[in-house]
Amino acid sequence: MKTLYCKLFKHTFVIKKHVTNAVMEYQCIHCKTYFTTSDKGQIIPLTSKRQEINLALERLHKIRSKKRKLNAINH
Repeated sequence: MKTLYCKLFKHTFVIKKHVTNAVMEYQCIHCKTYFTTSDKGQIIPLTSKRQEINLALERLHKIRSKKRKLNAINH
């Protein structure tokens, strides 16, 4: 029944995780399927490969954010 709703009326997304400023992970509130933002800005299903990419992006983003904060404090 839940997937039928999504097929007829499209998914209703809730943001589950902010990976970076531009990349997020979403979940449909009806069918509980996970999605993510692609490199082209489209919302696509979250596969295991995309999940690994998002984890790497998140780690890289955190490292760069910390470095920017340290540079701002030191200057």
